[in-house]
Amino acid sequence: MKDFSLRITIMKWLPMAIAIVGVSGLAYIGLQQLNRHAMNDPQIQMVEDAVALLAEGEVPAEVVPRGTMTDLSKNLSPFIAVYDRDGTPLEANAFLDNAPPKPPVGVFTSAFALGENRVTWQPEGSVRIALVVAPVPNSSGWFVASGRSMREGEARMDQLTALFEGGVLLLLAMTLSL
Repeated sequence: MKDFSLRITIMKWLPMAIAIVGVSGLAYIGLQQLNRHAMNDPQIQMVEDAVALLAEGEVPAEVVPRGTMTDLSKNLSPFIAVYDRDGTPLEANAFLDNAPPKPPVGVFTSAFALGENRVTWQPEGSVRIALVVAPVPNSSGWFVASGRSMREGEARMDQLTALFEGGVLLLLAMTLSL
């Protein structure tokens, strides 16, 4: 008799549990995507501004700020770089392993084909970069790339994941007892 009662309780609860997990999953995916896309915000402006200047005749050394170089393995600051048509760095205000950052050639190929490319680039195991790349619309063949570490955004996402997991489990437990 107890098994029958438990089976009835589970059958009544199951649609509610599916709804809780489904709605929570959709909300989580939406927030995760919002968080990831927000990681591109400063880079989009930096790339668009530099592309416009280069298209008007400026040279790479004039659009890449001088001063302190950003160590991509340690620093959260956004960086900017200008590359030639082959993806070779011409100017950069960042470095990784004592060299300017050099994304894979496919990043530039896609940027040329699409007009812009926004990707997650992981040049090393502990370094993940939110990268925006765009071609300069003139005969130079140049590309502008800007990126920044995803470390803090990913830490926030880890916290959000834990909150969602705990919240879903709590809701499931509360509704099971109804």
